[in-house]
Amino acid sequence: MYIETTEKLLDFIEKSPTAFQAVDEMQKRLTENGFEVLSEKEYWKLIPGGKYLVTRNNSALIAFCIPEKESRVFHIMASHSDSPSFKIKENPEIKVDNSYVKLNVEKYGGMLMAPWFDRPLSVAGRVIIRRNGGLKEKLINIKRDLVMIPNLAIHMNREANNGVSYNPQKDLQPLFAVGNTDRTLLEIIAEQTGVKKEDIISHDLFLYNRMPGTIWGADKEFVSSARLDDLQCAFASMEGLLRAQNHESIAVHCVMDNEEVGSGTKQGAASTFLKDTLTRIHRNLGYNEEDFLVHLATSLMVSADNAHAVHPNSKEKAVT
Repeated sequence: MYIETTEKLLDFIEKSPTAFQAVDEMQKRLTENGFEVLSEKEYWKLIPGGKYLVTRNNSALIAFCIPEKESRVFHIMASHSDSPSFKIKENPEIKVDNSYVKLNVEKYGGMLMAPWFDRPLSVAGRVIIRRNGGLKEKLINIKRDLVMIPNLAIHMNREANNGVSYNPQKDLQPLFAVGNTDRTLLEIIAEQTGVKKEDIISHDLFLYNRMPGTIWGADKEFVSSARLDDLQCAFASMEGLLRAQNHESIAVHCVMDNEEVGSGTKQGAASTFLKDTLTRIHRNLGYNEEDFLVHLATSLMVSADNAHAVHPNSKEKAVT
């Protein structure tokens, strides 16, 4: 049973190279199971027995189920949709002596940088395009090996195995093309989306590891994948919401963005997103402000994120 669940997790992660795709995948799965999509810009009409979801910035999502009978308790599981990565800057192409073209990126979140070397990488995220006199968001995933961050050969740094201090603005810039190309990253994205390059006015693009997740070990007891932090918890929370037979509490699946760089954004954990949603649920069910505070005091939230196990080669680092 756990192998089947893990395979579903790895499939979800593969389809979710950034927070935007992760929220899109969750929304697809939830709507397929009868959840109604709400908008923060519109009035809500909630009913007992209803199942609903709402997104903010298309990178954070809250889904909830209202039981048939009256409920005054929230049971919430909260996780986050973003993962450590490299964010691509505006006009990212950098030519090196007319021989190579690399992309200008910046570190996003806390990460181990060494595993990013010598891996097949690509680009995903979203672009904002001009469309019919307005603006439209479009998800992007270039599903091929596009760039790589090459390691320096041992012959050029004999001390590499004694420890290396990386400068992400120098050592972690991915190789994109040879120097005689005229193609740019936005041109490739424009071709994929079927729009003109000049119609792309902004973007949130990230590098992601193209290597698929894997189940391994003598008894297939281990799992390895990029973006386990924190898509593993987001996936578990979603599956729990879908499978639970809940008749007493208002069950809430809450996935915030930007945990990796601080939670103070409008879609982060320190934003008003969760409070706004819970407040609107209560008011739709006919409760007042004091009811809301009393009910919160009897509710429960689990903050779910990945934790570190004891490392087999460095067990002294773990507190026992």
